[in-house]
Amino acid sequence: MGLAHKGLIEEVLRMAEEKQGRADQELVRALSHPIRLEILQALQDRIASPAEISREIDRRPGVVSYHASTLLRCGCLELVHSRGRRGTIENFFAVMPRSFFSSGN
Repeated sequence: MGLAHKGLIEEVLRMAEEKQGRADQELVRALSHPIRLEILQALQDRIASPAEISREIDRRPGVVSYHASTLLRCGCLELVHSRGRRGTIENFFAVMPRSFFSSGN
């Protein structure tokens, strides 16, 4: 393996580590918000929409939807299915199986 090839591999590995570090930081920021933790707790062992969760945790549906989207981007939630409802799309989320929030811990 040439020196240039080795340098390229090292650069790619360094970039991958930086990307993972940013992802970890984003996850920590996402989990530092109390509403997001409430959403994760509400979704333990079930699937629900932000409208359903909002009634349970006494928050506005738009607020729950916003925070659920953040958790989705960070890999804490998965979008299980969507359906049309009253002219909008209602999404249903679940905690990701690989997530450390599962009830097995």
